[in-house]
Amino acid sequence: MSQTASDSTPTPVSSFSLVADSDQAFTLRVTLARLAQRTLDVQYYIWDDDTTGKLLIYRLLEAARRGVKVRMLLDHANQLGRDVKWAALDAHPNIEVRLFNPFKGRYKYFLQWLYHAPLLNHRMHNKAWIMDGERALVGGRNIADHYFGVNASTNFRDLDLYAHGAIVADTRTAFDAFWQSPLAVPMKSYRRRTEATAERIWRWLGRWRTSLKGYPYLFPQHEAFFTEYLRKQEQQCVQAPAALLFDSPDKASGAKQTLMGEQLARLLGRKDHRELLMEASYFIPGDAFVEALAGFRQRGGRAAVLTNSLATNDVIAAHGAYARYRPGLLAAGVELHELQPNARALRRQVRLFKGRSQASLHTKAMVLDRREIFVGSFNIDPRSVHLNTEMGYYVASAELGQQVAAFIEEGLAPENSYRVDKEQEKLTWAGDGHDGRPVVRHSEPDVTVWRRLLAWLLSLLPIERML
Repeated sequence: MSQTASDSTPTPVSSFSLVADSDQAFTLRVTLARLAQRTLDVQYYIWDDDTTGKLLIYRLLEAARRGVKVRMLLDHANQLGRDVKWAALDAHPNIEVRLFNPFKGRYKYFLQWLYHAPLLNHRMHNKAWIMDGERALVGGRNIADHYFGVNASTNFRDLDLYAHGAIVADTRTAFDAFWQSPLAVPMKSYRRRTEATAERIWRWLGRWRTSLKGYPYLFPQHEAFFTEYLRKQEQQCVQAPAALLFDSPDKASGAKQTLMGEQLARLLGRKDHRELLMEASYFIPGDAFVEALAGFRQRGGRAAVLTNSLATNDVIAAHGAYARYRPGLLAAGVELHELQPNARALRRQVRLFKGRSQASLHTKAMVLDRREIFVGSFNIDPRSVHLNTEMGYYVASAELGQQVAAFIEEGLAPENSYRVDKEQEKLTWAGDGHDGRPVVRHSEPDVTVWRRLLAWLLSLLPIERML
């Protein structure tokens, strides 16, 4: 069940480990699929039809062929035009695919969006991979090449938590709430395919997989490899009390609900906190949150935030909205950093196309006083507060707090981000240049004039609540 971090009721102890590396994140998902004995429940906002997406579909089919019951819940907004492929997967007797808050009809998506915009703008942003109701991965990663260091153009810095123990039962209960929601529509109500179609998909994926040469995520097929990998992963786990924070699926039906936002606001509003370190890929804080961050300086503490720069943000409108808050954040004493497109910390995450792909930030994480952490899908923006459903783990652990703090501090380092400040009432960006030497920029770095102009124009539109 969902709990706020300030509840007086003791929370059960579970085991957790941080999943920061892209290869670790991919291998763990494959491992949980390969070792599943009874069930696999996967819930995602994005599942792309790229190499990563296909390889993980192969693993779901592999599990289903062993007799594992697979439930796959996908937000429909990012699956438009792929109904035929999901119907083929859904045709396997051990796999059921459901689409969350779907668009009706295949050729009228735009007209439906216009007519039903208030409802269809509510999306399921949750990300969870649950094995046998006993082990889970929850965090910021979707399923696509960008999240696992194998995209040719851009790769994300991101974070998950691996969990084992009591918290996983809560995670599966949350999944069940979405699965049973009237907004989760069975794929079979759209399209039906025969079981033979699923068998053809399996054979095709097997041939395609063997054709991949030099790809980093092709593992031995024997079970011992994955058993040993999971054993080593669980040796790194830290036991700690924790709570799953999540929105009800009713939020996506238009119900006035801001549960996740309220829970995190209560955490940040506590007067005993002295330090906040945060990574927020899309950061549109609003005046109330800026005021809350100002409290850290007033108490003699520190608030540091890493977010995307204009050069690394894949949603220019979100950057335009965020930019309006930069002067207020600096006045509130916030240590504000923006990711560099050539961040050195991302180089070790890239498994293909080294030296060619650009960095971007997708993490949604925070650590309070290096002893309380939150890792999940929640962005610090109006969309996460008011429109999308979100989820994440709150964990009270000094050991994990130190690990998350080290992860964020790495992102704050000058070789990875620009420190935003003010000089004579104008913004500056200080960090290491391409040659490793310190440099101070007096305009948005590493972008064209046209990109700056577009961000400014979008910032004038009254769309902040939608971002």
